[in-house]
Amino acid sequence: MVNVIEEQNTFFSFIDKEIKNNRLSHAYLIETNNYIYTDLVIKELLKRIIGYSQDNGLNIEKLIDDCTHPDISYIDVDGETIKRDQLKNVQRQFKEKSNYNGKQVYVIRDATKLNNISANTMLKFLEEPEENIIAILVADNRYKVIDTILSRCQVVTLKNESKYEFDQNIVIFAENILDKSKGFLVYDEILETISNRGELSKKLKDVEQLLFYYVKKDQKKFLDYSRTSLIKIITILEDVIQRLEYYVNYKLVLDYLIVKVREVQNECC
Repeated sequence: MVNVIEEQNTFFSFIDKEIKNNRLSHAYLIETNNYIYTDLVIKELLKRIIGYSQDNGLNIEKLIDDCTHPDISYIDVDGETIKRDQLKNVQRQFKEKSNYNGKQVYVIRDATKLNNISANTMLKFLEEPEENIIAILVADNRYKVIDTILSRCQVVTLKNESKYEFDQNIVIFAENILDKSKGFLVYDEILETISNRGELSKKLKDVEQLLFYYVKKDQKKFLDYSRTSLIKIITILEDVIQRLEYYVNYKLVLDYLIVKVREVQNECC
């Protein structure tokens, strides 16, 4: 099994220092960078947090490995999003004292799926934190998390040394979308290479990952765009990909994408 402690030494050194100095934050956002062993990292983090706060002979490691520790609640995506009721259930649960007089932790496994309604519910929890309640939010990229939530969390980033190689066709596809000189002519160019909404959705997801990569690495491939502008376009892509789930006429969605990208271009370029 991979030694996640070794691979994420900086992360755990930081957390250990926080625990030792009794400075644990009430909310952490773990930015995973799609690190393949994220689940192992989270479990090791929980063992440190819970283990330091409980010393009563329990087999804490097994409880955490089995996701059965009574002081840890996991919140997963329900359908397309995380629902308000899921957060309210945890809030009600944590009104009761810890089962073992220690810390209580709730883990949101994909914080990018918090919508405005569920985020507003969570804000109250974050703004009025109880001393022994800790939130761990997990997201592949911090910029996909709603700003009001992100601003209230201490962000800790996992390193992922994986080298990304993008299909050259995706790079060209992205360059075409972002090429201001083409204007709305790019609409016809894209339609020549796309025959259905599933194909368009897949390509846009690849473009989104490509832009994330350059935002993360701060590389200057798209010189006409600031980091902020690229993040705005990533947000537009997220919106468009969601629309493609429901809209039969993918050409209308593509038209919407081009219009929104041009708005960003007019702001920045």
